[in-house]
Amino acid sequence: MESYGKFSRIYDELINEDIDYQKMADFIMSYTKKYSYYLDLGTGTGNLSSLISSFFKETYLVDSSPDMLTIASDKFINEDIPYQAFAIPMNEIQFPKKFNLITSSIDSINYLIEEDDVKKLFIKVFSHLEDDGIFIFDLNSPYKIKEILGNNEYIYNGEDLVYTWQNTLDGDVVEMDLNFFVKDGEHYDRFEEIHLERSYEVEDIRDWLKEANLKLVSLFPGYEEGPILTNTERFVFIARKR
Repeated sequence: MESYGKFSRIYDELINEDIDYQKMADFIMSYTKKYSYYLDLGTGTGNLSSLISSFFKETYLVDSSPDMLTIASDKFINEDIPYQAFAIPMNEIQFPKKFNLITSSIDSINYLIEEDDVKKLFIKVFSHLEDDGIFIFDLNSPYKIKEILGNNEYIYNGEDLVYTWQNTLDGDVVEMDLNFFVKDGEHYDRFEEIHLERSYEVEDIRDWLKEANLKLVSLFPGYEEGPILTNTERFVFIARKR
């Protein structure tokens, strides 16, 4: 099944319990100085980009899932925010303009399983970034992929939703097999999603940014300032053109 198909219908219900999007947006905007054009890669349902976009003249949304983009578009339409949406892989972008801010959040880049796909993404970012623009993105850390996700199993039991989450770790890649049971009247609608994420080392990311003529200027443990620890679960990178 295509990732984030039926899952898009319940994504916000699940993710909003764990993610403080306003905190993320405030952090990102504190590093942003110009506000003409904004590009969000791996938009999902637009929870982050809809908060940031109000500062910009126009926003471009990119996600490989048309279902997720449909939900994101509804948020932009409701808020009357100028935007364009593109259902394409984020490392295949080819737009005629450059952007002051490019973001990729909630481990979207971990979904790029091949190193060459990450390198290609960084090259695309360079070609779409204004000379004084900024690229802010996050990754699940190797600790998160291998220790927190690993070969572990999780069960969520809500009033209208139940799901099981079984992980299988193979080297740097974790396969997440999710089975959902969503209440529909007197019955439950069952569907399955399979997702893959790969862990990447900070030094590799730094090197690949450099190869794309981007420079890593800051690294944070999540969307806040502080030191990187051995149990840091999310890395946040800030990069600019060299």
